[in-house]
Amino acid sequence: MNKYRNKKIIIDGIKFDSIAEGRRYKELKLLQQGNYITDLKLQPKFELQPKYTNNKNEHIRAITYKADFSYIETPSRGRQNGCRRCKRA
Repeated sequence: MNKYRNKKIIIDGIKFDSIAEGRRYKELKLLQQGNYITDLKLQPKFELQPKYTNNKNEHIRAITYKADFSYIETPSRGRQNGCRRCKRA
């Protein structure tokens, strides 16, 4: 049990840190199957600042962020509300 009392869960052979994260994965998977999103990635790492050496010759580590998911939304397909022709009075 971790400090947030989340329960780990396995979905499609992938281990998630919480039930909510697993639920979100299922939602994103359905959206990908419906072609609403593409390029779904699990736990991608993003480098926010590369490592460097400062003026005092100290080595500073890179700052990274690991997200739960990343994906690309596809453009919407027309009107979502079902209104074919909307007029103003």
